[in-house]
Amino acid sequence: MKRLIGIGIIFLILFSCQYLNPLHSDNTLTEKIEAEFKLDSEIIDLTKLNSFEWNELLILGPYSVINNVEKELNLDLENIRENGIEYSDSINLLIFLKDGKSVKISEVSRGIGDFTNLTQIIEKSKAKFVKTENGQNRLAE
Repeated sequence: MKRLIGIGIIFLILFSCQYLNPLHSDNTLTEKIEAEFKLDSEIIDLTKLNSFEWNELLILGPYSVINNVEKELNLDLENIRENGIEYSDSINLLIFLKDGKSVKISEVSRGIGDFTNLTQIIEKSKAKFVKTENGQNRLAE
């Protein structure tokens, strides 16, 4: 009986750990990104964000369903499932990935514009965006 209880406790701990560490939008990172987009510069270079380790970027637009994106792109987005992007039209969600797992997220206001490369994995070395007059930020060539 003690063995069964021990196994149950271990299972409960392992199961609950995935819900104990959800990522929330990093406000400092968001402010930094939004400030870059508000500058007069035509190119926004997110490759310079080096205060944490990441190797890919994923951008989700309004009403994105994280479970669907996770399955479609074969990613582990378990720690951001509690994010409100699925119900919001005021933000784009920038997800910074390290080896296919989300390590930081930023809820960036759509006031800086939208992105044309939604739901695509972007290598860090290519995370440079061109601001356009119509408000559609696109990857730099």
